[in-house]
Order: sequence, then C-alpha cells, then structure tokens
Amino acid sequence: MAELILGVAGLLVGVPGLLQVIGSLADTVLQRVKHYDEDYQRRLELVITINKSQMQEIFLFLDDGQAVPVALNDEVVRMFQILRNIFERLLNIFPSVGLGNQISQRMKISASMKVKLDSEIRELEEWSSRIFIRTLVFVMFGGQKVPNTIPTDSEDGYEAAALRKVERLRDAVDQSLGRIKQAPQLLLCRPDEPDDRHPLSNSSLELSTPKDTDKKAFIVEYRTYNDDAREQEINYQRQIVREVARILHQADPRFMGLLQSDGFLCDPLKNRFELHFPFPPGSRNPRTLLDLLCDPGNRRLGVRHPLNQRIGLAKSIVTALFVLHAANFVHKQIRPDNVLVFDREHASLDSSVNSGAREATSDKQTYPYVLGGPFLVGFDNVRKVDAASLMMPVEDWKRNIYLCPERQRLQPGDEFRMQHDIYSLGVVLLEIAFWASFQDRKSPQLGRRIWKDESQSILCGPEELKKIYLALATGAVPRLMGQKYADAVLACLTGLESEVGDKRNYEDSDGIIVGTKYVMEVVKKLEEISM
Repeated sequence: MAELILGVAGLLVGVPGLLQVIGSLADTVLQRVKHYDEDYQRRLELVITINKSQMQEIFLFLDDGQAVPVALNDEVVRMFQILRNIFERLLNIFPSVGLGNQISQRMKISASMKVKLDSEIRELEEWSSRIFIRTLVFVMFGGQKVPNTIPTDSEDGYEAAALRKVERLRDAVDQSLGRIKQAPQLLLCRPDEPDDRHPLSNSSLELSTPKDTDKKAFIVEYRTYNDDAREQEINYQRQIVREVARILHQADPRFMGLLQSDGFLCDPLKNRFELHFPFPPGSRNPRTLLDLLCDPGNRRLGVRHPLNQRIGLAKSIVTALFVLHAANFVHKQIRPDNVLVFDREHASLDSSVNSGAREATSDKQTYPYVLGGPFLVGFDNVRKVDAASLMMPVEDWKRNIYLCPERQRLQPGDEFRMQHDIYSLGVVLLEIAFWASFQDRKSPQLGRRIWKDESQSILCGPEELKKIYLALATGAVPRLMGQKYADAVLACLTGLESEVGDKRNYEDSDGIIVGTKYVMEVVKKLEEISM
C-alpha cells in the first residue's frame, strides 16, 4: 500500500488509479446483479451510480490546479480505498454466472446473501454520504462551480445533477432574500374538491389526503396572519412564503435531508398561507421526532430499535443542517417537532411466505423496530445568514429550552447566527441519546430535570439549562451512546470551545461561525462512530 501514502503532489498520481479500479469493480458488480433480485438491483444501481459520479467529481475538483490541504488529500484517498474494499466484497457476494453472463431466469438471493448485501449496501450509502459532504464543501465554500465535464443527462451525471441542485438551492436563497424576481412564483391552484386534512401529532403540520385517488398525500405547513392585518402586511407575508417555496423547491430529499416544496397556496378565508411538501420517494407514515420521543410505548416497553439506527438518525439531521448552512442561511427552529421521520416503503415479501408471517415481518420493518429517514421542516423563520435579525423574544418554554443563553438574553450582538442553530442541534442530539424529550414533563430522564420545583411551575434559567445539558453530555451520554457521540454533543453545546480555545479562529470578519470549520467538525465526530 505504499502508493497510498501520498502528499499534495502524489494525490493526483494515486487517485486516478483508484478511480479506474473502483469503476471497473462497480461495473462488474452491476453486470452480475442484473441476474438477481430486481429490488437489490435497483438499490445497488442507485448507490453505485452515485458513488461513481461523486468520485469523478471530487477528482475534478482536486485536479483543478488549486492547492489542497494534505489532510484532505489523505482523507480522500482513505475514502476511495474503503470504497474499493466494499466493491470487492460485493463482487464476492455475486459469483460469476458464466460465459457472456447470459442466463434464462433470475437467480435467487439466499438469506445469508441478503444479510451480507444489506450490510455492504448500508456501508456504501454511509460512505456515499461522507463523500457527498466533502464534495459539497468544495462547491459551497470553495467558491467553485460543479464541473461541466460530466453531462447531467448521462448515467454518471446523476450525482452531478444533485450537486447542481445544491448550487441552485444556494442561488435560490440569494435570489429570494435578495428580492430578485426572476425565480418562478410557484403559486398552486386550489383543487375543485377540498382535500382531507389531519394534524400530525406533536406538530403544527398537517397531513393532506386529496379526494382524487390518483393524487398522492402531502404535508402542509402554515403561516398565518391576524384578522385585522393590513394589505401591506399580508403582501409581506405572501412574499416570505413565496421566497421559502422558491428555496425549498430546489431541495433534493435524497441528499439534503430537506423536503422539496412544490409550491404554496393563499387561503384568505382562514388568514393563512400554505406550503406544500410531497412525500419523498419510497416514504410513508410521517411522524415528528418529538412524537416518537414522547411515545408512551418508550416508557412501557422500552426502546426496540437498534442503537446504530439512532446514531444514523442523528447523522442525517446534522447533514441536513450542514446543507442549510452551506446554502448560507440559518433555520432558527431546530427542535424535534421540526424533524419529520418517515417510515420507508419496503419491497413486498416473498409470495411463498404465508400472509400471517408476511404481516408480522412487515410490522418489524417500521417504527418502533426501525427508524426511518428524517427531514428538517419548520421554515417560517428561515433567513439568510447575513440578513437582519428581528431579535424577537420567544415566550413559549417548549421553544426556549432549545435556545442558547445568549439568544434568550437578546442583548446587542445576540442576533441569530449559525452557532445558535448548532446549540439547538446539541439539545436535540441529547434527546436522541436518551430517546426522550425535555418537552415531556413525565419523562424522568429529561423532562423533569429542567424545572426548579416538583410542581414544574418554574423553569430553570438559560444558564442553568446549559449546565444541565453539559452535565448530561459528560455524564450519561458516553454510557448510552459512546464517547464520540458525547463529544459531538459537547461540540454543539460549547461551540467547540474545548477544541479551539480561541473562538475567533472559527469566525469571519462579521463574527459569523463559518460552516466549513464548525459544522464539519460535528459531522466528522459523528462519522467516527462505528458500531
């Protein structure tokens, strides 16, 4: 492996060879999997195509003649080497099917093969996410455009298109919050027949089911105004909703952890505007993270999903926030009730299995046994990072407990910044660790800790809350989730003070924490966790 010990100059010698080997292995895997189960074929085709394109793109960035830090060089080479090992293991799972690879019928995948395949695909998806984030750093923070070398309409251009969506997301923020009017309006037409709407538990969102059976259900988020609001104020609210719709119209749920909006509606009879979010492909049964954390079954029956899935959930939420900050705007409401978790639709079970067994197995593929994919919602307060903050106080204690002390103090200089989002993220990561919520007054692990009295009438102050969170992060969290997870929580709550000493190293000239140095550190800490 001496060829992998590379410096700045050596990277461009080693990576092309790795790319060629990985590409050849990936193509061979795809050729062989065509003769097996179609569901696995589709999964592998998607993940492999993404990986191939990402590797090509990151190489194009590195080959652009710009200086690249040695640490990043080593990290990229290590990632590529790990991918090569995964593809080699996948190749061993699928034996060759003979001359010309021509067979008359599809071959069955045994139970042992499925176990191995699921493990390797999960690892491939994990490393795909890591490489995507590294490439995103180049695009968003390096001032570089996605190379046009890979055509977006080709198979290998799949991920190039995804990265260009990130670029368009960033551009949409600039256009919308810069009051540029070239973007589409995205004003939806009201259906002839009203749809059925039901509020999601522990959420301000609603689930809408159209009367037309050909149309699919979607999520609705509202922004309301007062009965006596003047026309000028209503127009201002309309403009905000339109701008948020423009921004989220560019989101790609597969990569960003953000729901894509297909537009908005005006409802003057109910004094509100609506944002509409279709379900991500392959998703169903949305519930907020808060609803999952407060589920009475947690206390009665205990947690039934694997620990590694909880860590994966945390990683996905952190990645979604990273994408938001990469697009140069802050969320301002990172809380478990603003995280939607969807069950994943699973392939139908083997028809040879009796219906009772199929139903029992299917039940084991959803919550509480399996955690689905999370998506950030709650964008009524989102704004560009350098836009003026209104400095409005928060009266609701269920929102206050996620805000850092300086944000609750609201003194000059306390405008909402990126690090405030990440402090809130640290509180959510604590809740994920305990699988309970500070909002649940009945929870002995968390909910009862934040009150000064047993009657729960006096909430602890901002600084007291922070001390409670830090004590939990250094005390119980390492035992529950491991030290690396605890380090990630502490990094969020302390602003990396323990790591950098001088926070000025993590600020730009305007005092804004730079995402590449701040969020990436949290991302890396979670990436280091292995189960």
